[in-house]
Amino acid sequence: MSLPTPETIQNAQNGDRAALDFVVTQIQPVVQRQLARYPVTEEDRRDLLQSTLLQVVKRLDSFRGESSFSTWLFRVTANEALMLMRSQRRHRSRLVDGLEDDELDAITRTGADEPLFSEAIDRVKHLRAAFASLPSEYQTVVNAHYGMDLGLEEIALRYDMTEASVRSRLHRARARLRTVLTENRFELAA
Repeated sequence: MSLPTPETIQNAQNGDRAALDFVVTQIQPVVQRQLARYPVTEEDRRDLLQSTLLQVVKRLDSFRGESSFSTWLFRVTANEALMLMRSQRRHRSRLVDGLEDDELDAITRTGADEPLFSEAIDRVKHLRAAFASLPSEYQTVVNAHYGMDLGLEEIALRYDMTEASVRSRLHRARARLRTVLTENRFELAA
C-alpha cells in the first residue's frame, strides 16, 4: 500500500476527518513493517502501533513538507519505539550494578542447594539491609522511581518537591548504597 498523497495530508491537517482516517488507514501497514525491526515483544509491538498512530494524529500539523512524508513518519515511529525501549531499559536497571536477571530469577526457583541460589539470596539480603539503612526520604524516592516506575516529575508532584530535589535524593541514595555495600565488603560482580 502506498503512502497518502500530499493533498490528502493537507486535507487531514485542515481538519478533514475522512482524510485523517484515510491517512491512518494507509500508514498502518508501513508503521507495522517498520516496528517489526525493533526487538520488542508482539504485545509491545501492538501497543507501539497504537501509540505511533496516535502520535501521527496528534502531530500531523507538525509535518511541514520540508522532507518527504515517509521520512517524517519514519521519525515518529522510531521515536515511539526508542522511547519504549528506553523505558524498558530503565525499568530493568538495578539500583546497584551486579544483580543480573538470572540471579533474581534464581530466587524464585526451588533447589536451595544450587550455588547461584544461595549467592543470590545473600546479595538480596545485603541490598535490602543497605536499603533499610537509607534515610526515609531517600527510601521514598528510590521506591517511587524503581519500585513504582515513576519518573522524576511524577515523584516531584506526588511528594510535593522539586524535580531537582528528587534527582538529588536519588543520586545521594545510590551513592550511599554503594558506600554501605563497599564498607560491608559486599563485592558486586563485575
